[in-house]
Amino acid sequence: MFKKSVLFLVLLVLPFAMVSAQDPASTPDPMAMDDSSMMMDGVPSVTVSDQISLDGTVLIDSAYSASAGFVVIHIDNGGAPGPVIGQRSINAGWNFNIAIDIAASQATPMMFAMLHLDDCAAGVYEFGTVAGCDSPVAVDGAVVTPAFNVAIINVFDQPYSDAGIGFTSATIPVDGWMVIHSEANGGPGPVLGQSQISAGTSSVTVIVAAEGRTDNVWPMLHIDDCAIGTYEFGTVEGCDAPVIVDGAVATTQMTTVSSARVADQVVIHGDNAPEGAMMMMMDAPAVMAKSVVSVGPGFLVIHTEADGAPGPVAGVAAVSDGLNVNVNIVLDMNAPTPNLWPMLHVDDCAVGTYEFGTVAGCDAPVRVNDAVVTFPISAAPSMTFSDQALEMHDDGEMNLHIDSALIDAHGWLVIHSSADGAPGPVLNQYPLLSGNNTGIEIAVDPAAAGAQVFPMMHYDTCAMGVYEFGIVEGCDSPVFVAEAVVVAPLAILSE
Repeated sequence: MFKKSVLFLVLLVLPFAMVSAQDPASTPDPMAMDDSSMMMDGVPSVTVSDQISLDGTVLIDSAYSASAGFVVIHIDNGGAPGPVIGQRSINAGWNFNIAIDIAASQATPMMFAMLHLDDCAAGVYEFGTVAGCDSPVAVDGAVVTPAFNVAIINVFDQPYSDAGIGFTSATIPVDGWMVIHSEANGGPGPVLGQSQISAGTSSVTVIVAAEGRTDNVWPMLHIDDCAIGTYEFGTVEGCDAPVIVDGAVATTQMTTVSSARVADQVVIHGDNAPEGAMMMMMDAPAVMAKSVVSVGPGFLVIHTEADGAPGPVAGVAAVSDGLNVNVNIVLDMNAPTPNLWPMLHVDDCAVGTYEFGTVAGCDAPVRVNDAVVTFPISAAPSMTFSDQALEMHDDGEMNLHIDSALIDAHGWLVIHSSADGAPGPVLNQYPLLSGNNTGIEIAVDPAAAGAQVFPMMHYDTCAMGVYEFGIVEGCDSPVFVAEAVVVAPLAILSE
């Protein structure tokens, strides 16, 4: 139940200050934690950095909670926390790299990350709706709620239009520009158009030139700091630079051709998933597509996997011409496989009736640049990683990198040494939150790791936030999917 992949990293420079609920130097390094430090008590805290948001989420560096809780994102209300635009359940103990979905169109350039209890309906944020539930956490009488700054590009893939490319919203701390670049060598190329935007959050439309259009384009945020109202970057030295935070440029790739954005998501639960996750299995399985761009009416079809490629159809949803957002595809209850293949089809015969494979010549798959619009997604607890050399962190620890771990309840990613080609003693473990976890760095002893290790997924089922498998009978067992443990070998390469 794993796949190895190479992730594309956008080389992404206006540094904002880092702010946190505690001295950043006192925040534990998840890459340097061993078994004993994972079990130590901490002070309730949230650490968050100024950042760029390009995918509708904000990232919390770390949070410590004495019990199950939530990290809640508040917009700014005159320098104090205002309405909530997102939250995510966290486990007791330390939690790292917490991606939180937000209502980006309601964001403000400064926001607050607040720590709350989860003390009523588990996993359901009820503060403000159920009296006495899920209160904010305070330390020495002060609510744990550090402020942070954010620049946001909130846009969906969409076809070119004479009316321009429309953005749901853009958030920037100063007056600036939304600039549309064509694509060149997989990154931003020449400018196709730009529009002014004001400090704060606003919707914006950019008219793009007819000449030089590419299938993919790169929206980019720039400041407006010289001749106000005149875009001068590239023509006047030092003017209207891109927004850059901690080395990352505020830019993202979007496509103007037929496409679908479907993320890894839990459709199939683990065989031994905890009770809370099992309750969700009562609903019919479904896949959610963030967006679909269709040229003319069509279908988004979810295929099961057969021999590493698209297999039989598990579900179909009709899509309209142009941009479709939050497309839900209900699947055959017995059909899903651990990997699924979304595929875009046209609707060119009986409108609204999917006929590919039953009526000759009808509803064929969509092709872009002679390639069918399809790709695999993980639909069950799984990990994504590649064979790799250990990398030295700033603190001198040697680290493994796991691209992502998808799990249907709070749990652990455990690194086992190799014992005759099978999982051996535990080298270290990393806390996982229910859902998708990305950018995981785990410290390991190179001598103990040797030439091979075995990442393995476990549930957290007893004392929450404390890894107890092998210590407390029946606790924190490995995750099983289709009667197989979610584990795979990872080769440690020489430099």
